[in-house]
Amino acid sequence: ACSLLISGSSFAYSGNNDASDVSGVMNGSFYVSGSYSPSFPSISSFDISESDRGGSYVKGYNKNLSTLNVSDPISFTQNDPSFKFAKSLLTSFDGATGYAIGGARVEVEVGYKKFETLAESDYKHVESHNFVAVGRDATLTLDNFFVMKIDSVKDISVMLNACYDVMHTDLPVSPYMCAGLGASFINIADHVTSKLAYRGKVGVSYKLTPEISLIAGGFYHGIFDEQYAGIPASNRVNIAGGAAAKVK
Repeated sequence: ACSLLISGSSFAYSGNNDASDVSGVMNGSFYVSGSYSPSFPSISSFDISESDRGGSYVKGYNKNLSTLNVSDPISFTQNDPSFKFAKSLLTSFDGATGYAIGGARVEVEVGYKKFETLAESDYKHVESHNFVAVGRDATLTLDNFFVMKIDSVKDISVMLNACYDVMHTDLPVSPYMCAGLGASFINIADHVTSKLAYRGKVGVSYKLTPEISLIAGGFYHGIFDEQYAGIPASNRVNIAGGAAAKVK
């Protein structure tokens, strides 16, 4: 199953106002926040096959070839290739805007994550680990396979979160927790699929000034439906009919 289950530290710089005055009367306020959120993928499997067909034969690119020729069936010799994905360290950001009253907050959060494909072993060509052939027979010929290029998985998410801050009038530190639902727009091989998503967040905020807080915490982002179908071929080669893959 291909699910994006993300966890890691999140550091946010947010602007918000006090949610209550000294007399205890609640005052609502709008706020905005931005965060750098290094993330770790948890993808239990990434199985590729042809969409709308019962069985497929998937082969990886020959590790020993120093040239890249994905139209030649003899370039693909690895049986049962697998994909692994790197951490999203430099390309992982979130931003939110919301409304707070007392310890309660409601926010809309937008995030971007990119997980690049990792080479599990040495390849003579720097990009060849990104390519697989999806064939209709065990032996590939010029007209019975197409090629998929999987160089990364990207996730753009839009979430509606409900949060609660444990506020202390005499301390600048406030723990918080959030739960949210929304959508993830998953980009695989330049094909975007929307999925229902959920998110949980916990952390602490430290009030630097009455308007500015520094936030440190972690989050977990998951996707309910873990199948992606109708992904167009990166290279059709000479195959007849439709050429699209599915991932699960």
